[in-house]
Amino acid sequence: MRLRFEKSIILLFFVLFIANIAQASPARIINLRVHPLNNKVQLVFDLNKLIKYSIFAMHKPERLVIDLQNIQQNTKFNKSSFANNIIYDIRGSEHKNGVLRVVLDVKQPIKYHSYIKSNRLVVDLWPSKTKPIITAPKSEKLRNIIIVIDPGHGGKDPGATGQRGTHEKNVVFAIAKDLQKLIDKQYGFTADLTRKGDYFVTLRKRLQIACHDHGDIFIAIHADAYRDHYAEGASVFALSEKGVTSEAARWLARKENESELGYMLADKSDNLRSVLIDLAQTASISTSLVIGDSMVQQLAKITKVHHDFVEQAAFVVLKEPDIPSLLVETGFISNSEEELKLRNPKYQQKIAHALMLGIVDYFKQRPPPGTYLAVKRDKKSLYTVQKGDSLIKIAAKNNLTVKKLKSLNHLSNNTVKVGQILKVS
Repeated sequence: MRLRFEKSIILLFFVLFIANIAQASPARIINLRVHPLNNKVQLVFDLNKLIKYSIFAMHKPERLVIDLQNIQQNTKFNKSSFANNIIYDIRGSEHKNGVLRVVLDVKQPIKYHSYIKSNRLVVDLWPSKTKPIITAPKSEKLRNIIIVIDPGHGGKDPGATGQRGTHEKNVVFAIAKDLQKLIDKQYGFTADLTRKGDYFVTLRKRLQIACHDHGDIFIAIHADAYRDHYAEGASVFALSEKGVTSEAARWLARKENESELGYMLADKSDNLRSVLIDLAQTASISTSLVIGDSMVQQLAKITKVHHDFVEQAAFVVLKEPDIPSLLVETGFISNSEEELKLRNPKYQQKIAHALMLGIVDYFKQRPPPGTYLAVKRDKKSLYTVQKGDSLIKIAAKNNLTVKKLKSLNHLSNNTVKVGQILKVS
């Protein structure tokens, strides 16, 4: 027994060691493309994973500098393929701390706009005398933000049952439908349900639906039972990186994961199973926690919350690595008083409204690239210098300090020109 335990520990540390190496390894440029588009040029870096970057313009001579963090230079720049009416040369050099600096020599003063889309860094350049183009490329249609709502259980799987006979599957389906209606009323949003009636959907299938619908977030709705019938309050869970944050979270995670027969790998230890799930989800956990915190704050305004922070547990339904995922326990159906509230349609609508506010608040501040809200935000984040403007006036108009305004635009002095485009957020 001791030998088996030691082997499990060794395997666990090996998996974590490999994961740390994978996370620390530098990114690679898979391809670098240039697309002349009417009065602008679009540069596209195809990468093997997400990176952080910074970008700024320099003058005399005119050039654009792009610093890519934690990346190795594995691409030889074919200068002739980049020659166009704006760019006449390109070069790259490795700097300290794993920064790859790409310098574009340009023929005239330019303005630029950059964004990350999936594993691509896109940089648009255009002459400063022309009107900037900040919409998505013509080949890409703008889209709504997709919210995938997953009403737990269904059909042969009723979920938890309250002391008054209330089935979890019915409560969460009603809340999910209310949430879908509220989301669909918001500009730039669309909500999809993983099940549209009282039927069973496997955990795997729920995740497949989220991927098929190209969801920007996956929200699982539940109303669970707990052995302590006095337990009460709503909770929001993200997947755990290092196990779970409370005893209740451990118990709930085990119960939810086992609701689909045959899914869990019985020959794996609890620790190893949790680690393997966590590794697949690391990339989106941080985003899930931020969105979850927004939802907890809204829930706390209309009901008691079990914890005033986002809990974390190894729910299988949260394992899709490419989509931020959250599980909402709308309350404990095992508590007779809370069961009565969960059965009430008006209370169900309040829960749905709180969740909608939390979701929408996050995405309005951080809309995914290529969405209507992203373009709307980008337009608001730019300011065109007018006659009589100064940095002090522009900063005051946009509730900024002059220091912040200069930092956003990499300005070395206080001089601005009429027609100049400045970032103000």
